[in-house]
Amino acid sequence: MTQTVLITGTSSGMGRELTAQFAHRGWNVVATTRSAASRTDVHQLPGVVATDLDVTDPARARQVVAEALDRFGAIDVLINNAGFAQLGALEEIDLDGWRAQYETNVFGLVSVTRAVLPSMRTRRAGHIILMSSMIGHVSLPTMTAYASSKFAVEGVGEGLAKEVAPLGINVTIAEPAGFGTSFSSNARPAPHPIEDYEAARQAMRDFAAHSVRGDLQRSMSAIADIAGTPQPPRRLAVGSYGLEMVRGKMTELAADYDTWEHVTITT
Repeated sequence: MTQTVLITGTSSGMGRELTAQFAHRGWNVVATTRSAASRTDVHQLPGVVATDLDVTDPARARQVVAEALDRFGAIDVLINNAGFAQLGALEEIDLDGWRAQYETNVFGLVSVTRAVLPSMRTRRAGHIILMSSMIGHVSLPTMTAYASSKFAVEGVGEGLAKEVAPLGINVTIAEPAGFGTSFSSNARPAPHPIEDYEAARQAMRDFAAHSVRGDLQRSMSAIADIAGTPQPPRRLAVGSYGLEMVRGKMTELAADYDTWEHVTITT
């Protein structure tokens, strides 16, 4: 029986490539974009059903899921990919900007997941893939809002996995890093730039210029390969330089805790 995947945020980048990967594998693909205007050629591939979904609209999320279930009978895999990056130092982003970042990257992800979970619980089967980032472990200057939203995705995925494992549902947190996608062009610049943070911005530009780019096609193919498998990984890093960053963070954490353990044990 043909499996069905629902993917959010398929207009460009990783979502667009994931749509193509699953279509070429013969899956039924429910590919969502915020509007019909943002659809591309991949949405015309065989097996792909394109539909509109603003993930910040819970009622629309429930409707899209209901339509997919009515058409295909089940959603075997959900990939929460929709998201964007709000750039800027913490002080440069007003609270509305912070809220908008979390509404899409965190609450939108939660909303779509909540819409899919009842049918997966009933079937005692399913696989939920959350598109996080290696920056969900290592925050970078002028990306505080975006990074913190991905830190939240890591926490959501880790807790969700433990909640649904007894119900036969798998959860994978996918952690991409460093792809030549439309990420930068779709990012929202700092709304209130402050000159004192220009050095931080330059440090980020220098970092990006020297980062090794991952292979988008191979990375999304790796995610498609583990989708719906009996024992998928809890976390899957794609893009090798990001893994180096996270391992460095782990070493740094251990060193910090070890250095101050003499204080910790007194508390």
